[in-house]
Amino acid sequence: MKSFFKTVLAVVVGILLLQLLSLFLLFSMIGVLGAMESVESIEKHTVLTIDLTKNITDKEVTEPLSRLSFGNFKLPEQNALYEALRAIDYAKTDDKIEGILIKADGLQMSINTAQEIRNAIADFRSCGKFVYAYSAGYGQFPYYVASVADSVFIHPMGELMWYGLASQNFYLKDALAKWGIEPQIIRHGKYKSAVEPFMENEMSVANHEQTMTYLSSMWNFTTNAVAEARQISTEELNMFAEGRVAFLPKQALEAELVDGIYYADQLDSMLLVKTGLKPNKKLRTVSLHDYSQYVQEQKSMDLSAEKIALVYAMGEINDGDEDDDAIGGDAYAEIFSKLRQDSTIKAVVLRVNSPGGSAFASEVMWRELTRLREKKPLIVSMGTYAASGGYYISAPADYIVANPLTLTGSIGVFGMYMTYGKLLREKLAVYPRVVKTHSHSDIGSVMRPLDDFERNLMQQSVENTYSIFLSRVAEGRKKTSEAVDSIGQGRVWSGVDALRLGLVDELGGLDRAIAVAAERANITDNYCLSVYPKKEISFFDGMVTDFLTSKVKLAKQIFGISDPEQELVDNIERLLKKRGIRAEMPYMIEIR
Repeated sequence: MKSFFKTVLAVVVGILLLQLLSLFLLFSMIGVLGAMESVESIEKHTVLTIDLTKNITDKEVTEPLSRLSFGNFKLPEQNALYEALRAIDYAKTDDKIEGILIKADGLQMSINTAQEIRNAIADFRSCGKFVYAYSAGYGQFPYYVASVADSVFIHPMGELMWYGLASQNFYLKDALAKWGIEPQIIRHGKYKSAVEPFMENEMSVANHEQTMTYLSSMWNFTTNAVAEARQISTEELNMFAEGRVAFLPKQALEAELVDGIYYADQLDSMLLVKTGLKPNKKLRTVSLHDYSQYVQEQKSMDLSAEKIALVYAMGEINDGDEDDDAIGGDAYAEIFSKLRQDSTIKAVVLRVNSPGGSAFASEVMWRELTRLREKKPLIVSMGTYAASGGYYISAPADYIVANPLTLTGSIGVFGMYMTYGKLLREKLAVYPRVVKTHSHSDIGSVMRPLDDFERNLMQQSVENTYSIFLSRVAEGRKKTSEAVDSIGQGRVWSGVDALRLGLVDELGGLDRAIAVAAERANITDNYCLSVYPKKEISFFDGMVTDFLTSKVKLAKQIFGISDPEQELVDNIERLLKKRGIRAEMPYMIEIR
């Protein structure tokens, strides 16, 4: 009887699980189909709303179901940067769009992406249409974007923050020693601080110097932009950051940081008048996401248009194949090889958004990019990061366009792995025993540290890799290796400083890099983009990914793990797994 009830229970549970899965699949399809609905038309007297809390990324996620929300079975808005920029540009001449409203309650995109959106909005203003900004409370970077508006408004209970930039890191030397973990580290470059947190408990003078340099460069750029937009001196803005930090609405108005204090309904009334609608009418708005789709539908595909390839190189550089979060050296080398041989592709834009990674994978890609450049124009667009290995693969380009806030350079190399022998012996009472035919047969074992002979071997590899790295940059930038070394040594630079040092050719965004590619290919009048890497959408994989992600989020809530704590754990775990020679920038740079 007991066995019978177990069997019945198993069958009931199986049926329930099957029904739940069926419901999940049904709602998933409904959510996806709903998300894919097209915007058929835009009414006249419409305001284009740009919500800074909606993420804009370099490229769309290739598996949309992995972003499906279990709460409402809807896909979150997904904006690709180039399409967003194209939509804002299209709105300049669209007689149905009266103006833009920037909703600045937060910032979910990178500051580099935000800067490109800000530039596009500034260009939009040249057509004579209005741009308003509104927030219940301005954070520093949302305000930076909002400051480009004709008029900046704030809620009566809001607050405006302005406090400067800071970078935070965690140093782990004693923590690792406490657990018997011994880092084996060889590096070249006094600024190569990716491994410093494992070697020290304090930031080195060199690392402090480079960090202060790029923070100051980024701060000066953003402050100058706000000063110009708001007609306030940079000296006054720096005084605000030092002595005021937080502004109540009336204080912000007195400081001329905002132009008015209004409730949301009062703003709507203003917008109705501004768009020429009667006060009793409903305000007509369209989101940037929906308007981007609308713009894409308006521009029919021209089969006679010349093609420019747009290759997204996003994430850490690894050996082998790529995925959504990493750049696989072999897979990307194959893409570059195919583009070189494809006569329909007239130019290539490589969008680099990477802190680097495997030096070997970087060299594999460098080779194919060099061959590609010999056949057609190769233009690099730098996003948030294009550092170390990210700069390695940028070096072969004919022309490099960097965002002013890009973190780039970091031309240096390190080798690192962790040994756990002391942890096993002293903490866990585990005693590994090794039999070997020669003195160094177990070189690289995680059970013991390197001896002097082995350390020297590893240093030779690091020095050789650094020398090759220098030569690749010197060749690409038409400099001597000595000149590159003087600004290398692992040092990180902002895009602004990189231009001054000759590491990049121009400050600008993705749209500018594409324009340069078209100019160099002599196809400025009629061209279209072909995006790489191309991937098939996996329904099942996306569904499983979201299911597992939701469980992780639930566990984090139960155990009280915050996102910043999880980010720290993830970054430490990521670096602990690294082995071999790396061309990578500092493992964690958090700017706020």
